[in-house]
Amino acid sequence: MQKILSVIKREYIQIIRTKGFIIGTILGPVLMAAFIVVPVVVQFISVDQQEKIGIIDETGEIFMDLEQKLDQKLKDGSRRYLLISYQLKDDVEAIKEDLNQKVLRKELSAYIYIPTDISGGGEAEFVSEHVSDFDKRGNFNRALSSIVIEKRLRGEGLDPLKISEYMRSVVLVTKKVTKRGVERDTGGTFIISYFLVLVLYMTLLFYGQIILRGVIEEKSSRVVEIVLSSLTPFQLMAGKIVGIAAVGFTQYAIWALFGIVASQYSKKLITGFFPAAASFTMPSIPAYILVYFVLFFILGYFLYATMYAAIGSMVNSEKEAQQLIMPVVMFLVVPILLMMFVIKSPDSTFSVVLSMIPFFAPILMLLRICVLLPPFSQIAGSIILLVMSIVLMIWLVAKIYRVGILMYGKRPSFGEILKWIRYS
Repeated sequence: MQKILSVIKREYIQIIRTKGFIIGTILGPVLMAAFIVVPVVVQFISVDQQEKIGIIDETGEIFMDLEQKLDQKLKDGSRRYLLISYQLKDDVEAIKEDLNQKVLRKELSAYIYIPTDISGGGEAEFVSEHVSDFDKRGNFNRALSSIVIEKRLRGEGLDPLKISEYMRSVVLVTKKVTKRGVERDTGGTFIISYFLVLVLYMTLLFYGQIILRGVIEEKSSRVVEIVLSSLTPFQLMAGKIVGIAAVGFTQYAIWALFGIVASQYSKKLITGFFPAAASFTMPSIPAYILVYFVLFFILGYFLYATMYAAIGSMVNSEKEAQQLIMPVVMFLVVPILLMMFVIKSPDSTFSVVLSMIPFFAPILMLLRICVLLPPFSQIAGSIILLVMSIVLMIWLVAKIYRVGILMYGKRPSFGEILKWIRYS
């Protein structure tokens, strides 16, 4: 045990002194803060620039109403959209071609063509060089739709104001019921689920690569031959895996401390610069989710770490390792691809079965816990299967590692690996 502790200490100190660990530990909270703050800030940022929009109104009735509907103001009090009417004195296609050139010369931001049969189902056209501004397109679409609908109603002798009152949308407030009670949900469940699963995915991938790289470096430099003169291959593998796990816990502890501090002061900081964000509510993370997050990180880490260690012992370079590591990476990628399905149907049979598969469980069971807490029997079953798989993998990988760590030259075939496992 003393020898394993020495390896753990060596691995731990060696990694935390590297620039990569220091930079990663600092960038982690920065990215975490950006993940939370940037979407909120962007939501309340407006483009403070007037845009000239050309209007070809074949009906001759919509332009004035459109000006009234699009009365958004910039900070200096001027109109955000300056509408310019183009009369049909010439052929429509000739006018369109002229406006196309104005758009290309930046004289117009865009132009809209409104056909005479717009009320009967004709299609209006929004023409611009930049068509990915969904906010601007949405503003014009809503304004134009509102005007046309009002004209249709008046044509039928109906009062648009009364009709809009009758058709006023119902406000549907989303609330989540938990054992703690009922609380309003503003999308926090999705944000928490997505964020924690991505953190778990990235850290499992990152620390697995560290183990792989460490084993290959020791093997290629022949340092391992000297090390194995004083301890067994299993002791070396166990010390390396646990030592790197301790690095991960250290990094998580630093990030968690930052997260606690940020949750206390982030809203005050945001609202100080953007008062409109005062209505934004930071999603709360229940304590049991954090407990399960740490638990599934530990289990997932040991499951994948053993496989990375085995691959590292079988190859002589990182280039060789990339060919063998793809199946392991796919075990992490598949749950990410299935995230949206599990979020929408966390208690479906397919989701339950997937979350019980040991290689998928660290990510998918944690995702189910975040979205809709499953029965404890399912969580316990998933944990038991994970532990059993880890024990089996340690047994198999220890046999591979024991032989592979001292093998050089040609990469072993599948048959040779099976022979290593059968060795007593």
